[in-house]
Amino acid sequence: MSLVGSAATAAYVRAGHPPVRAIAPLAEGVWRIEDADGRKVVVKHQLFGRLTQGTAYDLLEVERDVLGFLHRAGCPVPAVLGIDREAHCIFLQWVGDRTLDDAIQDGDRATTIQAIRGLCAIERAFSQRADQLEPRVVPSANRAALAAAWDEAGERAHAGIEQLCRRLQRSLDAGLRPLLETMHDWLAARPASLGSVDYNARNAIVEPGGTRIYFLEFAKIGWDWTERRLTQYTSSMGSGRQDGRMRSLLDAPAAHLYAEESGRSDSARALNYHRIFFLLNSAALLCAVLDGEPHAQALRQHWKRPYARLRQCAAMLSQDLSTDPSAAEFRSRLQLCLSSSGGTL
Repeated sequence: MSLVGSAATAAYVRAGHPPVRAIAPLAEGVWRIEDADGRKVVVKHQLFGRLTQGTAYDLLEVERDVLGFLHRAGCPVPAVLGIDREAHCIFLQWVGDRTLDDAIQDGDRATTIQAIRGLCAIERAFSQRADQLEPRVVPSANRAALAAAWDEAGERAHAGIEQLCRRLQRSLDAGLRPLLETMHDWLAARPASLGSVDYNARNAIVEPGGTRIYFLEFAKIGWDWTERRLTQYTSSMGSGRQDGRMRSLLDAPAAHLYAEESGRSDSARALNYHRIFFLLNSAALLCAVLDGEPHAQALRQHWKRPYARLRQCAAMLSQDLSTDPSAAEFRSRLQLCLSSSGGTL
């Protein structure tokens, strides 16, 4: 057991809980503990907790308070069982070990409805307390930071489509760039919402039995778009798996369900656009790996078979989520074709 793991178990006992009988690592700085009473608890160490201690966005206190009000509101998050400020640890209800990423890689589409409804419930709860929570936004996720990050995502999307077309041995259609800019600007003008800034399929847990999905990681909160969060929660790269591939829970019926749950008529359109930008950003990273770019070499260790992932990314780009004409024209102009008559990656 690591020194941090030992400190985590000591903090658990110091908080008045029974002695620890077993401990197993779940992720970096996160352990599942089973105590002498047979109860399973998750202990999470806030590695950078000391750096934010005493600020309005104190990682330990923000996570405790946010999870607390979400849990009381009936949202699908684990209950907080306590914190240890000295050890920078938070104790959480154990809700399972299987991540949504695992479920997506296994082809489990039964999680789609729970993921959409669960996230929408969380977003509604955040919106009702936005005034109280805004002072606790981490500086790197304020409105100005979101605008800058979104501009960078737009630039990477342009790079992604250019590199993808190059690898498909296709000329870049001149109409693609203005279409991307139109979609980018339309998304930028939509109101963002408060929520987690650490959203991906590994930060959601499918409880044993698969009847509910629990969302994790609320130590940092900030501004972003619900559709962007949903796109990334429901997408999996299969990182670290030899058999991993790009998969997604999103399709046209899922987008329709999201539109109903969100109550906004333009929700499916926004989800459609955000998925395009997510996939083009992924394509840019995959091409950087294939081109041997120094900044992308670490990704090669996690993304096995990058050629196959790029083909899967291209195939997913051809799948529409709504009837929006801009997205339809974009896909038509892209003319992605993975058959023998098309280009090869």
